[in-house]
Formats: sequence, structure tokens, C-alpha cells
Amino acid sequence: MAKAAARILAVDDDPRVRRFVTRALRGAGYDVVAVPDAESAIAQLLASRPDLFLLDINLPGMNGIILTQRLQQQRGTRQVPVVILSVRTDPRDKVAAYASGAMTYLEKPFKTQDLLDAVRLALEFSPRRAEGRGR
Repeated sequence: MAKAAARILAVDDDPRVRRFVTRALRGAGYDVVAVPDAESAIAQLLASRPDLFLLDINLPGMNGIILTQRLQQQRGTRQVPVVILSVRTDPRDKVAAYASGAMTYLEKPFKTQDLLDAVRLALEFSPRRAEGRGR
């Protein structure tokens, strides 16, 4: 039986970034749900049961760092890897992202291949995928 495509929940307030990420990841065979803010992401959790989160830091309402912290505190999402996508280049932002539980940090703008590599590696080293969880 073929392995199911990894499901990715992408959260970015910029519709151009959401379209770019969605197109790139779907083109690589991933199942993608893209939403504009943390509240929409939280609402999608039960429906989409993602294997990976792609989060912007600068989100309306709750930012990506706080969302990452909340995801890490929840039993159902603590083992789901988080990849941060951000225009912020200050090392303190990167430290905060990693301290909150993010697996990696991509600075915008990024190349499609960098996104695909970050996603592939995050999924490869995800304890949740390694356990072969069923849907």
C-alpha cells in the first residue's frame, strides 16, 4: 500500500505566500491546507490533523511563536514539527522560534527548493511520522 501524502497546515497572512507555498508543496505531492491566521489554524486542527505546520511569525492576533508554544503544549500536536517562515532576520527572533519548539526557520524570501528541503527534513525527523500514525 502506498504511503499517504503528508498533510501540511500552512499559516501566513500574506495571500501571495500562501499561494506560493501551496503550489510548491502540492506540486511535490503534499496535501496542503493554507489559512491566514492562528485562529483559523486552531480551527483546522481537528479536521486536517496535520503532519507538519508551516508558520509565519507575523500573524494577526496570535503570532507564530505563541502558536508554536501552544502547539507544543497540546498532547495531540506536540510531536508535529513546526517550520517557521519569516521576514525577520534578527537572531533573537530565530532563538525565540527554536526555544518555542520550531524545528527550523526559513527567512523570506526563500527558494522553492529550500522550502521543499526544509519540509522533507522536518517530516523525516518527525517522531509522529516515524511512528507511522494512522489517519
